[in-house]
Amino acid sequence: MTVLAIFLFIIGTLLVLAGALLILIGTFLITLGAALILMGMTLIAVGVFLLIRRLLRRERTQSHPW
Repeated sequence: MTVLAIFLFIIGTLLVLAGALLILIGTFLITLGAALILMGMTLIAVGVFLLIRRLLRRERTQSHPW
């Protein structure tokens, strides 16, 4: 009975550690994904800003009579 209890304790400990490791890996992947999304949104915002600035500059220069 004692051997079975020790065996179950060891297996349970390994399962708990494996589960914790998977949770940590999952958390890391979620964090990495969120960082990539934020970087992508930043790049899109910069690109839209540059396009709008270029369009507004063209309209402004074309509106001058000279």
